[in-house]
Amino acid sequence: MSGSVTVPFSTLTSELACEVLAKAGLRFTPEQMQLESREDAWVIRLPENRLAWFAASPEGQKRLAVEHRVLRLLQARCSFLAPRILIQDMGDDFDVRAMVPGVCNPARMFVQLRRRTRLAEQTGAALGAILADQHANVHASDVAGWLPLQPGWPKPAEWIRERLVRVTADPQLIAGADAVLSRYEGLLIPEEDRALVHTDLGLHNIAVDPATLTVCGLFDYECAAWADGHHDFRYFVFDYGRYELLDAAIAVYEATLNRRIDRRRVFLYNAACALTYLADRAGTGPEDRPCGRTLVEDVQWSKQAIATALDVALGDL
Repeated sequence: MSGSVTVPFSTLTSELACEVLAKAGLRFTPEQMQLESREDAWVIRLPENRLAWFAASPEGQKRLAVEHRVLRLLQARCSFLAPRILIQDMGDDFDVRAMVPGVCNPARMFVQLRRRTRLAEQTGAALGAILADQHANVHASDVAGWLPLQPGWPKPAEWIRERLVRVTADPQLIAGADAVLSRYEGLLIPEEDRALVHTDLGLHNIAVDPATLTVCGLFDYECAAWADGHHDFRYFVFDYGRYELLDAAIAVYEATLNRRIDRRRVFLYNAACALTYLADRAGTGPEDRPCGRTLVEDVQWSKQAIATALDVALGDL
């Protein structure tokens, strides 16, 4: 297609989406569509395990453009399953893509991983193999000039510090946060540690077989970056004191690539992300769930993450 009805789609209805997709050769009725609003975008669930994404702002348009290029690289270079672009608007205003087979149910997966050690190990091993594939087979020359060199999350340390004191007055938490952020700011990342990084890899963007819970593939690459590969392990720390999934992922990754994963960085990134989520609550109520958690839950995560990151840094784990 050469253009869209509006550029980008600041507003979208099922009727308008039908009209746009019909021009691309896909005919649906509004009743066949499930329209959802996302950050800077609209997503529509279509029949036959397909999705349509529409940019809702110039920023959304930029993110779609980046994700299109990332998904095409993954399809060309890697063996694991990621969404496959079926139709792409020339202006990156919208696309239609085939979803990864399987289901995504983070709450169910979380419960099962905590209950079943073997499942956690199998899931970790599968994710470690996928990350080895992704990190090894896309190169700096493939993404130079268009992929960000830093993940969008965690936010810069000063951004976190400025907002954190508007969320909590706990002196111990604030002091611990400052220690974590000082270490995070002081990191020097070797160039050889950079890779195509998902940056938000967790249970919320892993597709699994509904019966066996075997990993089928990954999705949601709109925040990808050419950054430290350790970022892709940071959300494998989801049950403090039990690291079967993380351990299995690291073991497979290191054996496949002969490349060491520094757990200190993994736990530090996890803590910096927890603090970013907590700081991002500035201006919200304690029972609000801007990212799925209450204030109490975000504080609990931050405290656990700070303690673990600092313990690991001192060699206690």
